[in-house]
Amino acid sequence: MKKRRIELSLLLITLLLLPAISFAQDDMTFGEDEVEKTGEDMTFGEGDDQAATTDDGAAAKDTGNSDDDLIDLDDLGMGVGGDVAVGEPTAKNGEKKPEGATVLDRHPIWAVQQVYALRKHRLDLQPSFGISLNDPYVQHQSFNVDASFYLTEVLAIGVNFNWYTFFNAETDVNYQISRATHQTVPINEYSWGAQLNMKYVPLYGKFAMFKQWILHWDVWLVGGAGFLYTRPIPVIDQEYRTFDYDIKVAFNVGIGGRLYLTRFLAIFLELRDYIFPENVESIVTYQDPALRKDKKTWMDPNVKLTNNVMLQVGISLFVPFTFDFKLPK
Repeated sequence: MKKRRIELSLLLITLLLLPAISFAQDDMTFGEDEVEKTGEDMTFGEGDDQAATTDDGAAAKDTGNSDDDLIDLDDLGMGVGGDVAVGEPTAKNGEKKPEGATVLDRHPIWAVQQVYALRKHRLDLQPSFGISLNDPYVQHQSFNVDASFYLTEVLAIGVNFNWYTFFNAETDVNYQISRATHQTVPINEYSWGAQLNMKYVPLYGKFAMFKQWILHWDVWLVGGAGFLYTRPIPVIDQEYRTFDYDIKVAFNVGIGGRLYLTRFLAIFLELRDYIFPENVESIVTYQDPALRKDKKTWMDPNVKLTNNVMLQVGISLFVPFTFDFKLPK
């Protein structure tokens, strides 16, 4: 009896599954003719309601898109054989086309602006005026000229010349200390100097000013080596001591920024540190006139490493004034 019930149950399950198996075989069987059909004759979708057939039997494209991250090229007017032209109002998912809305409105194309002023193979002339920042006892003001030739857009080699004569001046701090304490500090003056430098431009950009002007800027790093002519100013024993200028090996590092006014003219601000060994006047004095006249007693035997930090302001002039872009816009 139990065995008969099992047989009846298997027969019932077979009768119920038979229509489904037949239906699946009808849908999933492809003949050679069907395999050779093009994509225009085949419809892919989840159901019959997602595909529509035109009068000539060609399958129409489904307007639904289940993945919002995908962009249909046909909707942008760039698909092969697409019916939508660029600039024509379109809508997705059956929505009403907004009036005046175009493909470019929904998917704007932003143009990348070319560099405002090219630097490669141009000579950058920089006349400037500088003041020292870190010496409270004497001011080393200078007139400077820098000439840099750009080998690439970001790398340049150049020379720098500094003229200090007639611009050295004792500060009020030094005068007030000498007057109040009857003590003085050894100070030096500079004549001129020259350096060979390398420049590297790591930053370039632009910003809007008052929502009317677009100003372009760049920032560079500079470093090099050269020399300075300096000498001590006699303040300890002025009656006997006089000093001559002496050459000093000097290194320099700095950072500068430039704001373009035109494609060949800009204003700039630069902070540069000139580092060199300096000899200063000896603070030891003698009563014996013979020792006072001896030049060996005038100088401090200890050499001091000096940092002359200069703030330089000037203009940047590019030669030639014009240039050509080598790459297409």
